[in-house]
Amino acid sequence: MSKEHINLPKTKFSMKANLPNKEPNYIEFWKKIDLYNLLRKKSKGQEKFVLHDGPPYANGNIHMGTALNKILKDIITKFHQMDGKDSVYVPGWDCHGLPIEWKIEEQYKKNKKK
Repeated sequence: MSKEHINLPKTKFSMKANLPNKEPNYIEFWKKIDLYNLLRKKSKGQEKFVLHDGPPYANGNIHMGTALNKILKDIITKFHQMDGKDSVYVPGWDCHGLPIEWKIEEQYKKNKKK
């Protein structure tokens, strides 16, 4: 089937995303207008929604589940911002020694120690 046989809407924007070329311009524009701080000012005083995240991969190597986790958290934070809340994402790094404790535990098990 060719594109002549598909009923697509006529628009002024390109049907090709071409993100590798366009995205740097978007980011530069957002920096120029200080978009993040504009959002912060606009939502000041609104109901708060804070997503305080834990460490990115405290108990193992980074993997696709880590990426999915971060993407979902980004979507949730942005949803609440667009819903009129003062929504912020706070990255966290405190895992109370878990990674090093886990590595020591693995070594003990390997050497048959308790």
